[in-house]
Amino acid sequence: MSVSWTERKRLTTYTFIKATGLFIAILCFISCSSTEKKTVAQITELDYATQLQITESTITVQEAWPGASPKQYNIPNKTPERIICTSTSHLYCLELLGLENKLVGFPNVKYISSSKIREQVEKGEVSDVGKDGNLNLELIIGLQPDLVIGFDAIGNSDDLQRISAAGIPVILNADFMETSALGKAEWIKFFGVLVGESTLADSIFGQIEQDYQALQALTKNVANRPTILSGNVYGDTWFLPGGQNNMAKFFEDAGGSYTWSEDSTTSWLELSFESVFEKAREADLWIGMGSFSSLEEIATQDARYIDFTAYQKGKAFNYNNRQIPDGGNDFFESGYMRPDLVLADLIHIIHPELLPDHELYYFRKLP
Repeated sequence: MSVSWTERKRLTTYTFIKATGLFIAILCFISCSSTEKKTVAQITELDYATQLQITESTITVQEAWPGASPKQYNIPNKTPERIICTSTSHLYCLELLGLENKLVGFPNVKYISSSKIREQVEKGEVSDVGKDGNLNLELIIGLQPDLVIGFDAIGNSDDLQRISAAGIPVILNADFMETSALGKAEWIKFFGVLVGESTLADSIFGQIEQDYQALQALTKNVANRPTILSGNVYGDTWFLPGGQNNMAKFFEDAGGSYTWSEDSTTSWLELSFESVFEKAREADLWIGMGSFSSLEEIATQDARYIDFTAYQKGKAFNYNNRQIPDGGNDFFESGYMRPDLVLADLIHIIHPELLPDHELYYFRKLP
């Protein structure tokens, strides 16, 4: 039985995939019960992630931050039961694997959007371990974690070094360094290896990959590719995805024409308002613009925005459909691991005729 994108969202998203993964895992167990047990290396092949390598006994993070040297970690001999994570994208991986109960600490818990994990916070099962750049080492030691999964965007995390010096294993996650959507999502295999659920992680990713490719195929031969503007102004600078940024790739896979698609930047461009206006004034769609929640709010922030065609036609869409009152945004939590749902949203926005019954999940049209 096929499951439509709308029906799949009406189910609990991760439950649908986890059920698929468990079914495959059970079949694998039955078929392999009389043969030699698979090694980690055999069940964690990586097809998209460029910053990760996994062998039977080690995990190598190629570039934990821009310019970093490779870091190699031994895979724990004992499955960790108490875990501290430091990025919201880590949380959804645990949830997909059905192991969110292993989480005992997280910084800035008010930004967690997962209802399950927020409930654990309210019950006192997950502690707030401070803020990024100012973690509470004493509290972390008291929680007695078996593992801290960290991230370091600039290579200067004194907090993580102090945690490691205290004898607590720290392993860096670099999913944010991947330039492709499926590359980011494939880091669920990193978590699968660490928590002893490699087979399940592999099957979950396989389903995500299959769904993404099926959606991608819908737009392969579209003749009309609406032009797209993205980003917004902070201070005096317009920040927008570079032409090789994974968001630009999303626009392409969804059948759009990103205005800066020929740019070679994999991160973010920093341009003047005038240069963006000159090139993208008549773009058909404006997709992704920081924290704005309405056209009125956009105009209030900077009246010059009104002169863009996409603004005038009400074709502005932002990724805050699943944002909680405290500011946490599920797009930055589960969105890394669910590129299939992100792509479905973008196809519906750019080519609604291809997915007419789809209900936007991460994105919303600004009123």
